[in-house]
Amino acid sequence: MTGTRRAVAGYLVVRVTGVLLAVLVTGHFAVTHIVDDVAETDASFVAVRWSSALWLVWDALLLACALAHGASGVWIAVDDYATPRRRRPWRALLVALTTVLFGLGAVVLVVGALR
Repeated sequence: MTGTRRAVAGYLVVRVTGVLLAVLVTGHFAVTHIVDDVAETDASFVAVRWSSALWLVWDALLLACALAHGASGVWIAVDDYATPRRRRPWRALLVALTTVLFGLGAVVLVVGALR
């Protein structure tokens, strides 16, 4: 992928995930803080919520979009401010960190759903 195409792809990832996050976070906030009483939000609330495939997919998508949005934004900043020689290690670290964080989040979702 050429530099211009990569920049456009990064730009689009930030914009698309931003729109998705606006919807996903608003839904999450509404269910957690408005529809249900905040005082009743505990581990059993999460367990009941994660027993539904809808909420598992919702939370997984929320996690994936948040990580993609943040990583893409950092990627753009690295492209803008890092010297060409230092871009590769920063990008590798960013990809590794994002992958690890998504993996940990996925494990939490799967283990939480199985409980």
